[in-house]
Amino acid sequence: MSTRHLLAIAGTQTRLHWRDRRLVWVSALVVLVMLTSLLTGHGRFSRLGLERSAAELEAARIWNDQGPTNPHGAAHFGRDVYAPVSPLAALDPGLTDQLGVSVRLEGHSQNPARDRPTESGAAASRFGGFSAAWALKVLAPLVIILAGFSTFAGERSRELLMQELAAGVPARTLMTGQLLALGGWALALVAVFTGAGLVLLARGNADMQDYLSAVSIGAGFLAYLLLFVGLTLAASAHFRTARGALVALLCFWAFSTLIAPRLVPALAEHRHPTPSAPAFEKAVTDEARNGISGHDPADQRLDAFREATLLRYGVSRVEDLPVNFAGLALEFGERNSTETYNRHYADLFDRYAGQARVQRVAAVLAPELAIAPLSMAFAGTDTDAHLAFLRQAEDYRYRLIQTLNADVARHLPQGDGPYLTDVGALTASLVFAPERRALGAIWRSQAVNAAILLAWALAALALASYAGARLGRPR
Repeated sequence: MSTRHLLAIAGTQTRLHWRDRRLVWVSALVVLVMLTSLLTGHGRFSRLGLERSAAELEAARIWNDQGPTNPHGAAHFGRDVYAPVSPLAALDPGLTDQLGVSVRLEGHSQNPARDRPTESGAAASRFGGFSAAWALKVLAPLVIILAGFSTFAGERSRELLMQELAAGVPARTLMTGQLLALGGWALALVAVFTGAGLVLLARGNADMQDYLSAVSIGAGFLAYLLLFVGLTLAASAHFRTARGALVALLCFWAFSTLIAPRLVPALAEHRHPTPSAPAFEKAVTDEARNGISGHDPADQRLDAFREATLLRYGVSRVEDLPVNFAGLALEFGERNSTETYNRHYADLFDRYAGQARVQRVAAVLAPELAIAPLSMAFAGTDTDAHLAFLRQAEDYRYRLIQTLNADVARHLPQGDGPYLTDVGALTASLVFAPERRALGAIWRSQAVNAAILLAWALAALALASYAGARLGRPR
């Protein structure tokens, strides 16, 4: 296979693409959608980041300025913590608008995230699907299909294909040159997406992980678009008419990008159903009241704890304890309620993981189901990123509440009034600073989706090569 012939074929096809003004205008429209969504998304999420930082500072100020307060009362008063905004949300907002942004931390309860942007009815929330990632997932494959569906089928109908083959150009060389030309078009779209994202990151406080994540997203989309390049040219080489190739490609595109992303989540929910919020809270409340076995009431557990405490300190009455039993009881109750909540949340998170597995299996038939979670994961806007925030918020809540309970336990009752202290000073060393998932952990979680995308791309290119080798052969 001559490199000169390959470059000549690729160059000729690229010039034809440029001369087709309809294709140029459609590509320019996709680029415009990407750049516009990137700029608007960058402004929006930068503003959200500032708002959440300000809200976090205000929540900390309110907590610290309570003055002399009963620690248990402060535990019920609670405080709010806010999820950080990912610097890459402008590339792919993912589930940002569908997930809560704050959690109310208080004793005896693990509250769900709240203040979802979609609940506010803001105009920006109604266009949550309008993003640069959406343009590459949905619009860019259409550009590739329109650019390449008639490459061979059209020439066959005009009887130009046999002339090219009769001129001595090997069929495989002809196909490889076309793959280079159309693949270059796909590479250009991904380069605009990734390059613009890197420029926006450079304007902010991004670090190396952000840059590597942006490049990882771009690599995933390159594999995604290359599979459409391979399938488009394979269909063009296989079908006798350009119309047949276009219909087949559009059917695959519609199934992969429009139908499957709506049907598969419903199937996943059916296979791994999640309880409603009232049902979840009722299950937790029932277990907290009656124990995991259903025959271990909370009062009996507290009585057993009291007897064990008296035995440990070698006294017969609560009044003779060297510590405040009320504080010990609060610690005991918080520990039990937290274990109950953790058990139910672990089951809920397992159901989410089961739904993700169903979608990974379905990605074998619809590659959009592989690129979408991969893009969101590296952008930090997927369910896993949200669950990581919730776990860190719960860890902070437990340490905060138990610090208050331990302080109650250290102070014996004095007189008739409640014990008061400066809870701000007491918990000054406890700072909520959520950490994002490490890049290696994200890669491990998305290894299957990345493998599916790579397999799709290689299979599509191999199919195109096979179809190219059969060009000109009698059927």
